[in-house]
Amino acid sequence: MMRSIHALSRPIRAPLSRRRKKPRGQSLVEFALILPILLMLVGGIVQYGMIFATKHSLIQVARDVGRWAATQGDLPCNAATTASPPQPLTQAHLIAQESRLMGYGSAGAVWNPTNFSAYPDNTALPATPPSTQAVEVVWTNTGTDPCPPIDSTDTAWVTVRLTHRAPVVLPGFPYLPGLGTCDTNGCFFVVSSTAEFRMEPKAGP
Repeated sequence: MMRSIHALSRPIRAPLSRRRKKPRGQSLVEFALILPILLMLVGGIVQYGMIFATKHSLIQVARDVGRWAATQGDLPCNAATTASPPQPLTQAHLIAQESRLMGYGSAGAVWNPTNFSAYPDNTALPATPPSTQAVEVVWTNTGTDPCPPIDSTDTAWVTVRLTHRAPVVLPGFPYLPGLGTCDTNGCFFVVSSTAEFRMEPKAGP
């Protein structure tokens, strides 16, 4: 009699297969809820890395173009812009290809004469670039000598600004407010870099 009472007092346990179904189903629901957020975080990290790498490469391209322009001292400073195509544009195009600037060469992401701007000497660059894919250059002479200066007593500066379309790889990302732009050529982020170099004095006779 005592044995039967003890047996009845034991808790009735569900079969092992039934006990496992509930946690497993709960885990699947939780994973389904977290997966979109996880994908957005990973995609955002990848996209930010691409923008950062593009910006870093663009800074180097702008510096190389500015350094090249600062050493062209045999002719008047703005003579490089009168060639066809303009030489600063040509240099920027070549350096971007050599450095494998991310996104350069795709639709709408190529520097050409239509998006090149050479401003009058001793003027400031506009507050915003003229387009999302642009090369701009201006010379500033702070002394009495012409540009380039005759010697190092006077100074002249060349300022180069490059604007480029960084590619977007995360679908839907640019449609979030303030996080990109889309047009007929695709979706992109606009990055720019400005470099300023002192002009080398004019070469002697």
